[in-house]
Amino acid sequence: MKILLYSKQGHAHTVAFKNFLRMGEIPFEYKDVLKDEEAKTHTKELYDGQVKVPTLFVDDKIYRVPSSDEFNKIIENLMLKG
Repeated sequence: MKILLYSKQGHAHTVAFKNFLRMGEIPFEYKDVLKDEEAKTHTKELYDGQVKVPTLFVDDKIYRVPSSDEFNKIIENLMLKG
């Protein structure tokens, strides 16, 4: 399973998401859309020219700007699969 998180430093939901993934020892890759041009361009493609965060990629699924509740459900489902 591959997990990728696009966001920006200090974003409240992102900090919580990253902490949860780390505490659960769930491997993931993080890309800051303000520092990574490729991630920024990809984000703009996903959101009709806008940069919105966070965006969570799990294998072939894309979760656009998930709320904390949505994130918790995503992770819960991943834990059940794992």
